[in-house]
Amino acid sequence: MATLVLSVVGQVIGGPIGSAIGAFIGQQIDAEIFKPKGREGPRLADLKVQASTYGQPIPQLFGTMRVAGSVIWATDLIERREKHGGGKGRPSTTEYSYAVSLAVALSSRPVRAIRRIWADGDLLRGTSGTFRERCAFRWYDGSEDQPVDPLIASAVGIGSASAFRGLSYAVFEDLELASFGNRIPALNFEVEADAGPIDAGLVGDALLGEAGRCTGRTAFSGYAASGDRVREALAPLFEADGVRLVGAADGWTLAPTGLAGDPVALGDFSEARRISSARDGTEVCRAPLSALPGAIRLRHYEPERDYQLGQQSALVAGGGRREDRIDLPAVLPAGGARALARQIAAAAADGRETRVWRGDLAALALPVGGVVTLNDASAWRVASRTVKDGEVRIELLRHQPVTIADGEVDPGVSVSAPNWPDSEGVVRLFDLPNLGGGSATAPQILVAAAGGNDGWRGAETWLVPAPGAEPIPVGTIRPAAALGALAAALGPGDATLFDMEHKILVSLMNPSMVLMSVDDAALLGGANRAMIGDELIQFGVAEALGETTWRLSRLLRGRAGTERGAAHAADTPFVLLDDAAPFLLPDALAGWADGGMASLQWAARGGAELTEVAVPDTAAALRPLAPVHGAVADDGAGGMLVAWVRRSRTNTGWRDGIDLPLGEGREAWRVMAEPPVAGSGPWECPAASLHLGAAEVAALPPGTSLAICQVGDFALSLPLILPLD
Repeated sequence: MATLVLSVVGQVIGGPIGSAIGAFIGQQIDAEIFKPKGREGPRLADLKVQASTYGQPIPQLFGTMRVAGSVIWATDLIERREKHGGGKGRPSTTEYSYAVSLAVALSSRPVRAIRRIWADGDLLRGTSGTFRERCAFRWYDGSEDQPVDPLIASAVGIGSASAFRGLSYAVFEDLELASFGNRIPALNFEVEADAGPIDAGLVGDALLGEAGRCTGRTAFSGYAASGDRVREALAPLFEADGVRLVGAADGWTLAPTGLAGDPVALGDFSEARRISSARDGTEVCRAPLSALPGAIRLRHYEPERDYQLGQQSALVAGGGRREDRIDLPAVLPAGGARALARQIAAAAADGRETRVWRGDLAALALPVGGVVTLNDASAWRVASRTVKDGEVRIELLRHQPVTIADGEVDPGVSVSAPNWPDSEGVVRLFDLPNLGGGSATAPQILVAAAGGNDGWRGAETWLVPAPGAEPIPVGTIRPAAALGALAAALGPGDATLFDMEHKILVSLMNPSMVLMSVDDAALLGGANRAMIGDELIQFGVAEALGETTWRLSRLLRGRAGTERGAAHAADTPFVLLDDAAPFLLPDALAGWADGGMASLQWAARGGAELTEVAVPDTAAALRPLAPVHGAVADDGAGGMLVAWVRRSRTNTGWRDGIDLPLGEGREAWRVMAEPPVAGSGPWECPAASLHLGAAEVAALPPGTSLAICQVGDFALSLPLILPLD
């Protein structure tokens, strides 16, 4: 319509020239208005973003690919509530957790296996097959006889549930969402549809449904075919591989240029001569170099970077300013992609020169798409054949085949999530002395856990008060910063001085754990506290002897009144206390440790196997510290005066000239003869001293000692043994 209108307007204004100009402008406008709707083939982004759009095409996967898939079924969020505490007038705490069940379609072609799975970019399942979050997982290969998933059938009814035959999909049942902000994460799957590499021939034959019709040249690790038509699904792959239609007597084939068969000498066919000279019969057309693209940019999936997008470029010799971009939804290593981009760039001039050759009817035997050679040995590709008036008009395109081998190419810095192998975890319990600002009213049981590598995600824990009792949920414990055991036995050391004689050899759980050295100021300020069995120590120097072995020196031993546990065998548990991951059992639960029957059950996150650990019942935090500086003096009348200095579990440091807080409800002492003597003691004292009369001293046999204990609110302190000789 615009052509007609502008042609008339141009005729009125500028005559014949104006009419021509108006017609040209009108043609351009009509071409834009009435041009047919374009078609879209596969796009790289389609495989990276999880969707749930109704009617969205599901790609057919070949080889091994990473795809996001489409959510085809899902439940509402499943909410669970857990109530803790609330006894003895204390407020209760209600914790909420969420899970979801869903099905994700992956391929509209059968697949062989589903390997790694990513959730929000982090590995949900690694190569070991173990899930990092708790869920039940099933997948269906897309066969025509696959059954209905039982979860979907139970949710929608067996009569309404679809088996999705011909569609490969994965099902997650009760996938825990706490690690994903209580929302469905973006899932990606590594799907193996075919064993080994694939090429354009395999893909073309599968999509066209005719074996032997297609031939490929470049090997790919994977390809995702999608689009409204087979032509659109194959277009990116065929464009990159240079695949063209080739005619033959036994039917057509699709093959890369140069692989359609051996070149045919055009001189073997008779040329039709209806011209006065050979020059008149030559029809040659050569496009300018500026018509060629200046560069080829090939985008693909990089297997060395967990299938992230990669891009390789190649310059076209003599090309113009235009840049051609090829989005290839295929898996190709960086070296292969670089070679393919250079090959496409080198072949950009292929077909720039055209020639018309006329022959007799015997030239109909020349296949369209095949390669022929002229007398000058130049190679040409048969583009078309036209038969008219007893002659065959053949259009030839210059053929310049180029083959470039793969080279060493840097694929770029990988940002892939670490794929940790399965690791064995361990949970240790430590009975701590009172380390808080006040007096503890319940045992201080520290729960620490770690795995053999950083892939271990922690554990769920439950306290069992007594054998056969109902387990009480405790919570999730995260991996500790440093947990291990002694690699060699450790002898006793002096708790009042720096222990420069002994060295502690510690074997930590995994190589990523690190111990740091500190100066004396930090050490005396409380840095580098650690438990070795039931002894609290500090270390000033940490030296790495291997991946997991450390040597600790410049020690402070028996801290916070734990000097009685100063000798330890090899394999005694070790934990660094300067860490937020280990936690103390709540007082209400730690109280069950007093009976000596309690245990802690734990299971690795995502696992179902329960392991049981006994809860220590020594209750060191409730026991007053043993008194020190015992002294015996003669009272001058045959008796003796016994005195000592108390320590406080509220403040375990040394304070010169300051009376430390008592830490108990009242001050009381119990003094006993050691070994026991009938009729002598025990003596109860309200202060840190005892007077024994002459008769009492005479009743004590030689070699007798006194065991002095502080009477605490919950337990007696360890004794101070004071010889009387």
